[in-house]
Amino acid sequence: MVDKYYELIKQGASSTWTLVEPGPGTPAAAGRQLAFMTIDLEDYRRQELRDHMGDPQPPHPREVSYQADLMLRLLDDVKVRATFFAVGRLARELDPALWREIADRHEIGCHGQEHMRVDQLGPRRFLQELHAAKAALEDRVQKRIVSFRAPYFSVDGCDPWFGRSLAIAGFKLDCSMRMRAVPAGFSGFLALPGSAGAVLSIPLPCLGFGAKRVTVIGGTYFRLFPIRLIELLLRQGAQHGFLPMVYLHPYDADVAARPLEYPRLRFARDTVADRVRRGGRASVARKVRALVRGYSFRPVETVLSRPCTS
Repeated sequence: MVDKYYELIKQGASSTWTLVEPGPGTPAAAGRQLAFMTIDLEDYRRQELRDHMGDPQPPHPREVSYQADLMLRLLDDVKVRATFFAVGRLARELDPALWREIADRHEIGCHGQEHMRVDQLGPRRFLQELHAAKAALEDRVQKRIVSFRAPYFSVDGCDPWFGRSLAIAGFKLDCSMRMRAVPAGFSGFLALPGSAGAVLSIPLPCLGFGAKRVTVIGGTYFRLFPIRLIELLLRQGAQHGFLPMVYLHPYDADVAARPLEYPRLRFARDTVADRVRRGGRASVARKVRALVRGYSFRPVETVLSRPCTS
């Protein structure tokens, strides 16, 4: 499996990537399997209430900052570097000191400007949001943003304009695709459809059908599934060629977060769903510590090096 990180990947006539080989003495060289750790940095309370109630909601920068700090402490404790896929509007809502702390120790990717579903935005609005988010994040962290993940992995039916938009905006890497079946010869990477070879896709395996299919592995599934099942799903994905990836949110580790405040009668179903999302938070740190014994996690950007000439 580790050999897949050393392949020369060429997708299309215009772009070539080489994969970065870990040097001697690195954790991966000591026998742990290479994997990716990704964190979706977002204002969960604001966007959930907005999406379900249909009204504009105020931001919650203090809560988001507290939860981000929890995740940073956990990653420091297990000595893991990650990609933080951040919502663009947070660039102005969170303290610059927090951004410096994240950018100094981790990589920053883009998670949209307002955490809106890509398949509901459409081509024109999506490209506008993409430019706005990328500019805001780059201005805040003074780094080039090259990676993207769609909110809710919401890119089904968006080919080819989704990939074309990422290429136009200057992205090089995408982690939005979910796949139940893989093409022959699949080794963890694909040229993103519509990008003319300019954007590399690292898809995640999924089980089931529809918007609520199980994506391997993170979020609610990471919180609620036992660690042995998580490890099994990662192994099964690797057997089909997928590169192991974990996706978490800072709120996943916040056991003390207050429930979302829905009007009880009109939004009883959403209230129950929120209780489910709060389940298993106390287990997240323990599961991450268990996984680092077998996986050497790193940011997704480490697969990209300088473009080669063919």
